[in-house]
Amino acid sequence: MKLYHYACIALFVFTSFAGFAQDEETTAPSKTSEGMPKLKKKEDTKLTEVITTDSLPASELLKRVVNFVKVESTKYSKTNGVTTGSKAEFVANFPVKPKDLNPQTDYTGKLSMKVSVECKDSKYRYTITQLKHVSLSGKTSGGSIDNVVPDCGSMGMSDLTWKKLKGEMLKNANVVIADLKEAMQKTSDQASGDEW
Repeated sequence: MKLYHYACIALFVFTSFAGFAQDEETTAPSKTSEGMPKLKKKEDTKLTEVITTDSLPASELLKRVVNFVKVESTKYSKTNGVTTGSKAEFVANFPVKPKDLNPQTDYTGKLSMKVSVECKDSKYRYTITQLKHVSLSGKTSGGSIDNVVPDCGSMGMSDLTWKKLKGEMLKNANVVIADLKEAMQKTSDQASGDEW
């Protein structure tokens, strides 16, 4: 009887191990060359849209984008403007500071985002990436909008303040999008400039 009892336990243990055993290739996380598990990187926030136009050549659309980058805005600054082939890029910087008289966290600095516009015949596509916050002091920088906890840590900036800043970044991105769409409606020779 004892032998039967041990055989049943062994059979139970064997079947439970076999049931939980899985193919290492399909379930094991991928490993780097050092043997460390590779962590999946979260997708970066990206705002993109394709806008179709009335049979306009890509060259005309690109001229409109370049004119948009050159025109100064009272809401934000445009820096690092670059044009290559059928693509124009720049960085939009919005000043930001706390609205409170005595803020819990002084995050005065800027919210920045990279804007790229690709042009093809009869359409263009804008893409806004790298949304981030950088403080003037450097002590209370939030960093990328994709950070769950700001770069300065939760002790440097509260969760509520960080969520408000993320909301500001998205609101500012929509301001850039609206301005871009409006500028793309004007022909390249309608661009306001200081010509003499």
